[in-house]
Amino acid sequence: MNRADLLAAGSELLFREGYCLDRQQWQDWLALFTEDCELWAPSWVGEHQQISDPQTEISLLYLAGRPRLQERVERAVSGASPASVPLPRTCHHVGNILLLEHDAASMTLHSAWRVDYFHQKKSGAFFGHYEHRLVADGDTWRIARKRITLMNDFIPTVMDVYHI
Repeated sequence: MNRADLLAAGSELLFREGYCLDRQQWQDWLALFTEDCELWAPSWVGEHQQISDPQTEISLLYLAGRPRLQERVERAVSGASPASVPLPRTCHHVGNILLLEHDAASMTLHSAWRVDYFHQKKSGAFFGHYEHRLVADGDTWRIARKRITLMNDFIPTVMDVYHI
């Protein structure tokens, strides 16, 4: 694939991820990830510095492996997470997508994002930057790593996978 085709395929995957989250199509969302995926939102330790190791430092969110994502979804959907009842309505916006690096089997994308949400008669938004590492899986691409830089990290109520 040439650079333009890779960027188009990667962009479509990022758009599809937001589409699945906004429609609460959880199984379709989970299928976008590799089994050994990592979803990480590092916390801030200063105005311009974030933690560097999710294994030894506190993260805003860290889920390693698709089973952990599945577990998080099941808690939210089943009502086992009271803060997620009812599930919020969301609208994911992804833009400024750049193809940072690539080879035949993988690519890394950087993008800007914003998620507007409505929950229990209150509206809000989270925004920041994504870095997605995608890997080829036959004729499709899957998310192997999603790093979420949350720029407005004052979290007034709840933040979960569907917010970011």
